[in-house]
Amino acid sequence: MIPLLSQIKSGGKPLIWMLLMTSLSLKTGAVKVQIHPRSVVKHVNESLELVCTALDCQDEPKYTWRGILDTIIGGKMESGQKSSRRVYNQLTIEDEKTILCKVNCGGHGQATANVKVYSFPSDPVLSRLNHSTLMCRVSSLYPVHMFKLEWLRGETVISRWEDSVDYEKRLQDIRSLYTPSEEDLGKNITCRVTLSLDGVPEDRKVRSVTAQYGPAFLTTSSNTTVKIGERLELKCDADGKSSITWRKLEKSEAIPITTNRVHVIEKATSAHAGVYECEASAELASRRSRVSVTVKAPPMNSTVLVYPSTQVMEAQNITIHCSTVSFPPASITLSREGNEPGSPSPNGIFHLFNITSEDTGTYMVNFTNELGYETLTIEIMVKGPPNAPIIRLNQTGNPKAGDNVTIICDSDFPLRLNISGASLNQVEKHGSSVSVNLPSIQLRDSGLYHCEARNAFGSKRSSVNVTVRAPPMNSTVLVYPSTQVMEAQNITIHCSTVSFPPASITLSREGNEPGSPSPNGIFHLFNITSEDTGTYMVNFTNELGYETLTIEIMVKGQQSILTKTLIPSVSSVSLLTAAALLMRRLIRSKKKDSFGPSLDDALEVL
Repeated sequence: MIPLLSQIKSGGKPLIWMLLMTSLSLKTGAVKVQIHPRSVVKHVNESLELVCTALDCQDEPKYTWRGILDTIIGGKMESGQKSSRRVYNQLTIEDEKTILCKVNCGGHGQATANVKVYSFPSDPVLSRLNHSTLMCRVSSLYPVHMFKLEWLRGETVISRWEDSVDYEKRLQDIRSLYTPSEEDLGKNITCRVTLSLDGVPEDRKVRSVTAQYGPAFLTTSSNTTVKIGERLELKCDADGKSSITWRKLEKSEAIPITTNRVHVIEKATSAHAGVYECEASAELASRRSRVSVTVKAPPMNSTVLVYPSTQVMEAQNITIHCSTVSFPPASITLSREGNEPGSPSPNGIFHLFNITSEDTGTYMVNFTNELGYETLTIEIMVKGPPNAPIIRLNQTGNPKAGDNVTIICDSDFPLRLNISGASLNQVEKHGSSVSVNLPSIQLRDSGLYHCEARNAFGSKRSSVNVTVRAPPMNSTVLVYPSTQVMEAQNITIHCSTVSFPPASITLSREGNEPGSPSPNGIFHLFNITSEDTGTYMVNFTNELGYETLTIEIMVKGQQSILTKTLIPSVSSVSLLTAAALLMRRLIRSKKKDSFGPSLDDALEVL
């Protein structure tokens, strides 16, 4: 009894399998799902498109394609707003399965499609195994248990193929042997193969081959591939009643070679490749068989042609035509010396578009097959301005003040190079490298330096920005209006320094913590009093060091007018007189833009 799994694979439908298929085919949930086609039979390597459509979705549907039991399926999903497609460009045996399309759009639904795949690509081949046995062979069949092979004499079935059934999911060949009898001489012998699978087009279900047995039966050599220089034998076998003629088929004629059953080529060359025909002739009929001879050879007689020339101007295009003689056909690649080869050209033609001087150099064309290779080189010269030179420092990062710095400029080829910029006088040299030394570099040397490469077709320039780092130096502090002021006045302190990176500038009173840095180095002291008298420190700091300057600020207090408690003996008249004189002096001082005499001076006047 054939196992259950075998029944399933062979098209049987046990109850369990039928129930499973029925349940998977039902639409579930509130969404109706339609799949087309629901059942399809396709040949291996054919294309297939399954379309899954949700019929009553309120929301945008989301589609999922899977196999039964959530298995992975082939093909590529292409979804739109209304439907989803599962596209198979080339079906394989592994694509034969039940496919499930699930839809989610508020509700759920699903539908299934049953995909069957078969392989029946070619007619059977009828050959003579030996003098007394015929063999019918048919290749790449699937599913093999669905095929039937029969031998016929004319229209009468004389034998059937019987063999153990193999249910493996793979392409398989079947062959059957038949021993002709005297009755078969001069009759048409047919090998017919039939596929019994529903859904296969009728014209693809049956393939057959027919040959006349006698008066001559012919077989020819199967090993017809040799390497160049090897010995080759072409054999033609027929029954004893037949005469043999070997011919080589050229483009316009067939050239007779020999009447021997064996045609020997002692040392094969490329010229021996081609199609040979053996004709076995008998009294009543003849039979011909063709043999293709392949002579494998490494690349030879290779040529490379460059258009318009190997010397061109910048922005032109170059086309390189490469050819060789070889079999198997050589892979042809183009590479620049020192670089990896690029992709092979299918026709041996390479294009270099809009070339520049950077494309100047040696190029190699490599012709390669399994037997060997041949390499040709070409020199391409592109006329144009030089490549931009490379300008750099002899150290990484920004130099510190006092470092010895060398500016170096390199080019691909010896050229006229010059370096200029910032505090440097122009330095010029002919060569592939030029350098300039800046001993004990300073902040004044910061700036942009240039290197220019020049030839007869133009020039190219490169630049490098040199930034010298230095701690604060040459710092200054200016106090306005003065370091000695009267109470209630304002003071502005202007601070500056020379440094890179820019210094952080803070002001602090001696004994106190520094305040917040000033972004512009300016500090204001408003409405000062005598309590602001003291020593102040301005600190200039960056990552490389610091510098501190001190200033002394003196605040003078306003002296009070003497009261009668200080001079009780002075009469009121005397006091009025003194007051009048004091006011007069103060008014006169104000006109002179001075602070005027002190109270002690006024008293001296009195």
